[in-house]
Amino acid sequence: MELTRFQKILLAVLAGMLVFSGVLMAVFRARPGVLFEEGLLSITEEEGRTVYSGRARGTPVTITVAWPTNFETDVAFTIGDQVRDLCEVVYPTERIRTEFGDSVGGILVTKNGETLFQGGYDPESGFWYGADGTFHPSFDVRGYASGAPWWGYETTERMAVRFAFGPETAARGDPAMFALAVFLTALTAAQIVFHRQLFRWRHWAARDPEPSEGYLTLERAGWVVLLCVTAGFYIAALVNIY
Repeated sequence: MELTRFQKILLAVLAGMLVFSGVLMAVFRARPGVLFEEGLLSITEEEGRTVYSGRARGTPVTITVAWPTNFETDVAFTIGDQVRDLCEVVYPTERIRTEFGDSVGGILVTKNGETLFQGGYDPESGFWYGADGTFHPSFDVRGYASGAPWWGYETTERMAVRFAFGPETAARGDPAMFALAVFLTALTAAQIVFHRQLFRWRHWAARDPEPSEGYLTLERAGWVVLLCVTAGFYIAALVNIY
């Protein structure tokens, strides 16, 4: 079957997007990091400490975790020139009996020498309890001001404990969305290569159906639209952190 130059160009662009995005997806997924304030921090293991570094909201971020004793973990947060917080997490301390009848390890979290939280913590469930054993919900919620991305930021006990206990890793690139983009690539390529066959199948009742020039013009425009939509899915798949 004879393909026009326009069809060949579109197919080449589709193939280029597939290969380029596939390589980037493989590279991104092979380099996991830690999600922090919508940024992905890389992980570096050094002697006696772990360093999480990168950029978040356009600002350099470094979070250093060290273990000076068996029960104490130091977590230092450095965010540009705006935040310098040193947190200490002591766990476990004396066990605390919760209001539900079980017991959890006690925990003490300080920031810059001041107590942030003292009570109980269950690392398996992530539940926090007050010193008297009552359930203590803990959430990190804040707003953002236009032009001041770190407005309202505060290093909380939840953040300190998350890094002290070893945060879950993530990587840039959404495999599910990438698979959808690949499907759209195949669909668009099929539309481009087999457009006449597809036209005849849709008009099977007519004798020797042939598309008009006006129809072909609209069809070509549809191919470009599909290509742009596919490119958008590739970009979204590569940008998302999953």
